[in-house]
Amino acid sequence: MKLTRRQKGLLGILFIIAMIILSWIGLAKYFPESNVLRYIPDRIYRIIKIVFGGDPSASSLEPDHVPWELILVKIGSIFILLFGAYKIIQKVFSEQLNLLKASLKNRHTISVGISKKGKQLLHSVKKDKQEKAIAIEKELEHVNSSSIKKEGHLLINGNAEDELTLLEAGIRRASRLIVFLENEQTVIEIVQKVQEILKKKPSDQLLKCYIHLRNPRLVDLLKNAGLRFERSNMELHFFNIHKMVARSFFNRIPHLVREQQLELNTLKQLVFIGYSDYAKALMIQAFRILHFDPQQDFRILVFSNNTAAEQLIFEEQFPKAHHIFDYSFVPFQGSFNNVFQESGLLEQGNRSLVIHADADDQTNLNLALEMLDRTKGQDFPIFCLNTEGDGLRSLIAQEEELKRIQFFGNMEETCHIEFITGEKQDRLAQAIHDDYRKLLAGTESESASYTSDWLTLSEDAKDASRTQADHIIYKFLLTGKPLVDPDPSRLDFEGDELETLAMIEHNRWMAHRYIQGWDFGEVRDDQLKLHPSMIPWDILSESERQKDRDTVLRLKELMKV
Repeated sequence: MKLTRRQKGLLGILFIIAMIILSWIGLAKYFPESNVLRYIPDRIYRIIKIVFGGDPSASSLEPDHVPWELILVKIGSIFILLFGAYKIIQKVFSEQLNLLKASLKNRHTISVGISKKGKQLLHSVKKDKQEKAIAIEKELEHVNSSSIKKEGHLLINGNAEDELTLLEAGIRRASRLIVFLENEQTVIEIVQKVQEILKKKPSDQLLKCYIHLRNPRLVDLLKNAGLRFERSNMELHFFNIHKMVARSFFNRIPHLVREQQLELNTLKQLVFIGYSDYAKALMIQAFRILHFDPQQDFRILVFSNNTAAEQLIFEEQFPKAHHIFDYSFVPFQGSFNNVFQESGLLEQGNRSLVIHADADDQTNLNLALEMLDRTKGQDFPIFCLNTEGDGLRSLIAQEEELKRIQFFGNMEETCHIEFITGEKQDRLAQAIHDDYRKLLAGTESESASYTSDWLTLSEDAKDASRTQADHIIYKFLLTGKPLVDPDPSRLDFEGDELETLAMIEHNRWMAHRYIQGWDFGEVRDDQLKLHPSMIPWDILSESERQKDRDTVLRLKELMKV
């Protein structure tokens, strides 16, 4: 029978312990005088030598008349030898000790890879979940190994595509597996191997498997495909770095508005300089989230060097987006004259969000600095995508004249356990969905695909509630109400305030549907994605308007979740 690494390690540890015990007993018999307290240091000294290959019966005990100074030196040398032995044993058997500790873990998190993203993710697990995870890393001497261990996480060296490595990490007992790697083929191979393991011997523990895919479009397609794994007791969830950055960014905007005492509803446009997968994810999230004006008086401008092809692809993927906001793709060859002319950024009282979101950090910084220099006297913030280079961010933040540049997208903000698992967001989204089902009890205004239990709900329907959850902070910001208040009466909405928020909620709801490809139809058809309520507020029926009002009125209760 082939022994595993853990079994080999345990045998090695047991062998050394047995040698120490036998040496201690043997020395007591061979040198009876060593049982005296005076000779205990000598016995320890001999045991260490025996463990490292010395002859257990090489010589007699030291003479009784040895000066006390030499005895102290010998005791000191014993401590040195013990320390050296400890470091050697730690080096040789640390992996086996880790495997032993891993075998005792249950309902734990397993993270694959300890790159910068993986390291920050594990830090978030420790900080936000108060949990020590198990990390799997293929590279033996990874630069982040020591910092991972210092935080208390267990590190197992091995290939996560191998069954043995996954078993050593306790995949059958784990509650969460996070695979945050760049190579999508490797990610898929790991998931397939996990599925094979759980099919061979099903686990009573549900494993939530979160896998990273760099292609955001593929994430959408796979999420809506509703993949299920029979007999494996595994849930598969997908996440994407670009979408994580987008959600993190728009969660941050309300806090920035509060800090700078800006009027949210005075913002009139979103300007992108550069178009990348990050910019695209930010743009889609903007369509879903930036609803704070009932009149939808807002536009998005995208300045890039390949506008024709980029706009064509965007319109093909999101053909109904023009119903939400006006948007344009404008040629940009590095000169800001065209940007200022099209966007009006230099006009007095202009309120815009400007985002430099090229794929290259250095390009973003160069253009952000250039725009800062060209817009002296203006006060709008300039957001700069910067996924790397924390030191440069710190230096710039210290310069008063550069503080208009707001960096986003770094690993500390993005590689957060919540943006990967969405557990907090889903708790609130599920509460929203359950509340909605109660509201619709006894009516037939919604299809079964949107009113089923949360666990069986489609990802499209879940995303509708998730987006509503992310927009709550904007509703409270618009009315100046705090998200948490000890006096519940101050969180009530009524009168014109209620009506305005209901209009905004209706627009937000339609925006999510438009992004998903829905449009107006006199008769609802989920297959053709047609809905009779995809119409302006002014011609919406009173019963449908009341649904939006009820959505706003229930926010006070939802904040208790």
